[in-house]
Amino acid sequence: MIDFNKARIAFKNYVAHYDPSQDLIRLKIVHTYAVMDLTKRLCDALHVTEKQTSLAMLIGLLHDIGRFEQYVRYGTFVDYESIDHAKLGCDILFQEGLIRQFVQEDDYDQIIYDAIYEHNKFKVKEGYDEETLFYINMIRDTDKLDNFRVKETEKVETLLRCEMKDLVLEDITPKVYDDFMAHKLIYGPDRQSHLDMWISLAAFIYDFNFPESRDYIRKQDYINRSFDRIHPQREEVKKRYETLRQEANRFLAS
Repeated sequence: MIDFNKARIAFKNYVAHYDPSQDLIRLKIVHTYAVMDLTKRLCDALHVTEKQTSLAMLIGLLHDIGRFEQYVRYGTFVDYESIDHAKLGCDILFQEGLIRQFVQEDDYDQIIYDAIYEHNKFKVKEGYDEETLFYINMIRDTDKLDNFRVKETEKVETLLRCEMKDLVLEDITPKVYDDFMAHKLIYGPDRQSHLDMWISLAAFIYDFNFPESRDYIRKQDYINRSFDRIHPQREEVKKRYETLRQEANRFLAS
């Protein structure tokens, strides 16, 4: 049985080595707890067992454990410019043995490893059994769900490392625009501007695994709340930006 008090204390002790006065460190600590709470909410909506809920929440607690060391080493959370934070997290947990501080039994190790490793991938590799895939899909959904809260509560400048006065003058890359309109995730290296990065986060709606996840975004009106935070100044960019907003809302409504 998973002891959540022990797991929470272990997480608190681990992140105590990092400086929460740094915006991105603080952001990831808050994000971790929010993902865990969203996992509980989604599991309740799906009426899964208490055991499944506990394991899914533990994965939520651990999914971004690699982010902290990634930021210390590279000063960025952009994986393709630094290191795959999911793989780094798996190495820290399983190669360095940190996992035993969170859960004593090793019964769940493979599922935890697979779910964390796959949570940030552009596409999940094939071959997982149905049970493992449930936990992979769960953390991929709840991680993306909380990104909409993050986009609303954090400063745009903190998230994108760009001043708003410069951001509103940027363009939307044609490949990013076309993929969004085709209901596709945006591939990280295809993003050429900070505005592309913002749009790519909204495209997360196209990769949800559970209808309840899409319903959550729709009911919270997160698409409009997200798009409302940035106001492109160039008229042609503004028109395409609004077209993307409309397409996302149509997708959620359908």
